[in-house]
Amino acid sequence: MKESLVLLVLWLLFGGSHLLLSSAHVRPKLVARLGLRPFWGIYSLVALATFIPLVGYYFHHKHAGPQLWVVLGPYLLVRDVNVLLMALAFVLLVGGVAARPPSGMMARGTPEAYGLTRITRHPVFAAFFLFGLAHCLVNGTLGDLIFFGGFSAFAWIGAWHQDTRKVVEIPGYAEFKAATSFFPFVAIASRKQPFPQGELRWGVILLALVIFYIVRAYHPRLFGGVLMTL
Repeated sequence: MKESLVLLVLWLLFGGSHLLLSSAHVRPKLVARLGLRPFWGIYSLVALATFIPLVGYYFHHKHAGPQLWVVLGPYLLVRDVNVLLMALAFVLLVGGVAARPPSGMMARGTPEAYGLTRITRHPVFAAFFLFGLAHCLVNGTLGDLIFFGGFSAFAWIGAWHQDTRKVVEIPGYAEFKAATSFFPFVAIASRKQPFPQGELRWGVILLALVIFYIVRAYHPRLFGGVLMTL
């Protein structure tokens, strides 16, 4: 239980520092005093200083705490769902970094749904949400759930926090938010957005899938666990 509590505290430090530095009260003052790029530098340093201990502690205390489940559901089904979620997470992560969507920290252009943002307006946050969810399905100790579940919780809260700030600061962002969704494909399923087949960057998607399969192939050697295959 001690290890699980430490993981929770480390997550609160990482998430709390993110929310504080990017809040509507603190961020404008720091940007005005330091400039935008120095602010990004400090923001990144604080993120690394809190995230690295979190990851390091988990890797030294994997599968700590009481066992709540081994696999959450029938093994073959959960295995395939895990692989599909992780493949989508890589596509969203690589695509989101390449696209710089209106919801991102380094956004460019007007807040308008196009390409990947028709699927989710927060590709990077959604990728971390799916990463956490996929790993919770196959890692069932309390420590695992805090560590991996923390990614999902942080992604959802971070996306909400980013939206709240940008709705106030950026003209047109409220309309962009209303017409899109955080959860992938929800805006498409509810017919707020069309499927962006002709707008997607298929080369970027292919690159993301190649990276995914490389990481997947070496996952047991680098991170532990078993090779999850479809």
